[in-house]
Amino acid sequence: MTQNSRERFRQIIEAARTRDGHTGIDTMIVNSHLTQMRMFMLRQGLEFYPRQDTFGFRKSFVNSVIEENEIDARLEGVVDDFLIDGKGLFYFRPVRDTYRIMWFSRDNYRAYYDQVGGLEEVELIYSFQVRQPGLGFASMDSGSQGATKYVKLKVRKGEIKESITDDKPSFEVGVGLLSGAMNTRTTKNSLGFIPAVECFNNMKSTGTEATGDFDWLAEHIIVHDDLVKNIRANITFYGNPTLVSSRPKQDLVESGDSGGMRPTISSQAGFYAANRPSTRTSQPLPGGVGGQRIPRIIANIEASDRVAYITPDAVSGDQNLYARQYREEIRNALGGVDELGASTGATAYEIKSLFGRAATTANRKCRGLLTYGLCKLLALMVFHEERVFRESFAAAIGMPEPPAPIREEMSDEKVFLDTLKKYTTAMSQYEQALEEKIREAVQSENLPPNVVGLIPDGDRTIEWRWTGPVFAESTEDILNSSIVVRNLQELGVNSIEALRYLFPDKTDEERSAMLSGYPFRMAQATQQSIGTFLTLISNMRQTPHPQSPDLPLLADPRLDLTPFVYRALEFLKRELTYSGQYSDTTDAGDPGALTGLERARVERGLPPDSGTASARFIPDPGGTFGSSGLPTTGGPSTGQSLAGGIQPPQRKFEREQELPIPGALLSDDPTAGVYAGTGGLSLSGGNPGISGSSFLFGAPDLGVSSNAGIFPGGVLNGSSPDERATPAGRPGKRRVPGRRQQRKP
Repeated sequence: MTQNSRERFRQIIEAARTRDGHTGIDTMIVNSHLTQMRMFMLRQGLEFYPRQDTFGFRKSFVNSVIEENEIDARLEGVVDDFLIDGKGLFYFRPVRDTYRIMWFSRDNYRAYYDQVGGLEEVELIYSFQVRQPGLGFASMDSGSQGATKYVKLKVRKGEIKESITDDKPSFEVGVGLLSGAMNTRTTKNSLGFIPAVECFNNMKSTGTEATGDFDWLAEHIIVHDDLVKNIRANITFYGNPTLVSSRPKQDLVESGDSGGMRPTISSQAGFYAANRPSTRTSQPLPGGVGGQRIPRIIANIEASDRVAYITPDAVSGDQNLYARQYREEIRNALGGVDELGASTGATAYEIKSLFGRAATTANRKCRGLLTYGLCKLLALMVFHEERVFRESFAAAIGMPEPPAPIREEMSDEKVFLDTLKKYTTAMSQYEQALEEKIREAVQSENLPPNVVGLIPDGDRTIEWRWTGPVFAESTEDILNSSIVVRNLQELGVNSIEALRYLFPDKTDEERSAMLSGYPFRMAQATQQSIGTFLTLISNMRQTPHPQSPDLPLLADPRLDLTPFVYRALEFLKRELTYSGQYSDTTDAGDPGALTGLERARVERGLPPDSGTASARFIPDPGGTFGSSGLPTTGGPSTGQSLAGGIQPPQRKFEREQELPIPGALLSDDPTAGVYAGTGGLSLSGGNPGISGSSFLFGAPDLGVSSNAGIFPGGVLNGSSPDERATPAGRPGKRRVPGRRQQRKP
């Protein structure tokens, strides 16, 4: 791309970002795509909620943060920056009792990561306005010195360096080299972690780079802008018809007064003002363009005279078709839909189906901006509030944290290592004791005074959902969805899974709350099925077994219906006692915060890293680490990677796995007769006159593995599937299907 093309593309992008319509941009591709993505990404609004909220405090906390920062009103500009730049950064800082959320576009921040992908440092630049005496608030374009100040932040886990300047700083030049540097200070980062989350759009496979929506289509957008510009110029020049005649111009055009005015009621009545003459009444309308007009009657027309209007074709059909097709191709490449294109559906269903492509694209972009961006930032706030609760709770009950050893304050290295070991043990005991105290206080609902923050409540994940769809569902759509839910329940799908189809945006807890009533249809159907099983069991008790007429059909363990009755009862129990699942996972998504030892060092003005081998990543070629810096299996270093020291899992073939035993639900046998190795009821336990091997039933082939272990006292107990019992008790060979037998030569 040439320099001129790059500059034109920048003008098109910035005009769309700032919504400036006076820059001479003719193409509307960028504006249309941004508008469509905003509509499908934001829809009727967004709602943020915690995935798990046992006490109900997290929901109110998230809502208060969202409302105080006016996130719903600012998201439109955030979406524009996110789509244009390809990435952005959310940052928050505590302000009194709340948090201030800030958004930084691509040119206003730099993020640096360590070797394991953790956020190590961020640099931020933003501006603010100060008040001057007698001038008020000066705008950024006024040019007055001192009205606009710039802030540059360098944020790490342990410290924050803030610089305020008159001139706009850059990331390449240090603040100290600027002529307008005013103030620079370094403060402790009380959070203990970097309160920032970087968002990526159109992320590449590496996971560290991303591009904007329009960067790779810059040349095509410029070509379309030129095409639309030429079409507009043709319409402007050739849009008005041209008069062609063989007679002189003086015969066709008469001069008129270009300064004539439209008559008014007072002028028609003869009234006039002293300082303004009355308007003319003889000419109701002003003259034509340039003070000339075509008379209504043209006399003396001869047979050889020609007067006609020529209306040229300003835009040819091919040019119009090509411009429209080119616009559709670009919009399709961007992942959207051209609303004015020829491929747009005619009916409502076709339009809704066609716009599913735009909705899918917007949903993917919402994951990068909201799921992995703003929601993670809100989770960091919840993490900090829970830590504030723990610290305030420990202070309220008088439970101080064990003092951390400082290496610089100890001369002997051995003494420091021993003290560090004792500190680690004491810290582990302290955390465990504090957790028990918090759990007891929460269960008894008796918190000590002066405790602030949020109660620890397991999973801290924050999720989002739309408050309304783009295309409102009609009553027929809702009715069809309810019919599908009813059909799913008839197939045996539980109510929670079925209602996910009807209410896809609600959580499991909300669906469980909706099912607080009595599902009379499900209960009635389940009760009927239980009655059917009991009736079938009663009939099987009275019906003789075909292979053993002296025993009822119910004695066959392969026809045991008890598990089905249990399953029906369990299904009925689940339908009547729905509840949410509690997740005690608290480490997922936690930031790389400072440890207690590192916080103690930061409070004393020391760097977080003590410089010891325990705090740094130092490869040990002597045996713990290989030459590649990765742990080995032990012994002398072999230079192999971590994968070489992992033992492969010992897998078993499916034929070697234990087989499930039918009829093994009852662990106690009232007849004191138990299958050998099965735990089920013995067929001969209640009748000593019947031998365990006097009757055989089941599959015709007694040597198959499915019959192993189900016969009383009998034939296949303890034998492998490869053995087959014969009448003489001699093991035979396993039967081979006919299709697998090899012919002998």
